[in-house]
Amino acid sequence: MAGIFFSIMKRQLVFFILMFDVLVRVSALEAPAEQSLDVDEAVRLALDNNLGLQRSALDLGGKQRAADRSWNVFIPSFGASALVSHPLSVTGAIPAAQDVWTPGFQASASLTLSTATIENIKKARADYKAGTLTFEQARQELELQVRKLFYQLILLDANKALAARSLESAQARYEQSAALARAGQASQLDELSARVDWENQKPTLRSAETVYENAVDAFKTLLGIPGEGSITLNGTLDYDGGTGANGIAQAARSESLESALLMKSIETLRIQRQAARNEAYIPSLRLSWNSTPLYSNDTWQDNAGSFSVSLGISIDNFLPWSTAKTRIDDLNDSISAVQMQLTEFKQNQESRIAQYRRTIETSTETIEALKLNVELARTTYELYEDAYRQGAADYQRLRDAGDSLLQAQNRVRQEQYNLIAAILDMEKELNVPFGTIK
Repeated sequence: MAGIFFSIMKRQLVFFILMFDVLVRVSALEAPAEQSLDVDEAVRLALDNNLGLQRSALDLGGKQRAADRSWNVFIPSFGASALVSHPLSVTGAIPAAQDVWTPGFQASASLTLSTATIENIKKARADYKAGTLTFEQARQELELQVRKLFYQLILLDANKALAARSLESAQARYEQSAALARAGQASQLDELSARVDWENQKPTLRSAETVYENAVDAFKTLLGIPGEGSITLNGTLDYDGGTGANGIAQAARSESLESALLMKSIETLRIQRQAARNEAYIPSLRLSWNSTPLYSNDTWQDNAGSFSVSLGISIDNFLPWSTAKTRIDDLNDSISAVQMQLTEFKQNQESRIAQYRRTIETSTETIEALKLNVELARTTYELYEDAYRQGAADYQRLRDAGDSLLQAQNRVRQEQYNLIAAILDMEKELNVPFGTIK
């Protein structure tokens, strides 16, 4: 009996161990995994998972399919239909031998050839090329957003930490003021002012946390990862001061995607204009064939059908107020409008490049100046730290000096982010790979 009892207990123990292992594995699958990302990994995730980019890819696939199948206009159109006929007479009765329903079918084929057809094929291919530019533009814009938001999250996280430190300092000042007020060494007004300052820091911290959390949600949406998952960013805003006018000058400028897309639009409109001209002023050739076999007297009465060739053109297209002439005039206006838009874009682009260049140079100089402020704040903090050890300064002064150091460092980070954002905008404007200038 004891052996049987221990055998049963052993089986139950093994069962519970297996069940516990299964539950642990299921919990691990259900728990959102934490992802540690650097900026390049974040970009790769966004390019793989972003739904907006996937919609652009679907649209591009449709344009490619239309371009690949544009030759099918040269395939004749075929038609077939079943029929049944019965003779009718208005002069007298139909003989009994002919008073029957006659089954049959009808077949036809036709093909229209026009020089406008060639232009329509060109248009389908031009639309596909424009689609590739549009997709690449969406891809570039997504990468720019991901890189900017990645570094912005690092800055917002630092802002949140600074707000938390400011709250702690305000609380420490209040507690010190309250203690001095109880000892009769400070007034109630000083205590109340310190309390108000402490309370005002709480919504500041909450606001910084909310801004950071909202930015994290937006970042997850760009990357296409679940909202409940957690992420850790591996990156820094530290800048070595190596980027400036020389770095910008070394970046080989390429034609921007916006400019290329406008030029492709002009090309497409010109193809449409030529197609409209050909359709209006050049005759089209139509080939057609049809046959109607009938079943009568237990046999199929097959006939060769008819084949026709026609050459036609619409005469009213030559009138100056015709629909065709109006369409051609509209296309001419559209071409002129896009050409002006292209010229305007290039002028504005030169202005934007100059602005980004000035921003980069100004930020570079500002960062160097702010670093001097950091050194000053660090030296002050170290002096207060030595004085605190020797009893010549109280803890609150030391803490205030530490807060000043953190604020000076945060101003450097803010300007570093401004510099990184300007560099990214410049790289997009020059249409060079991100990271080229830096």
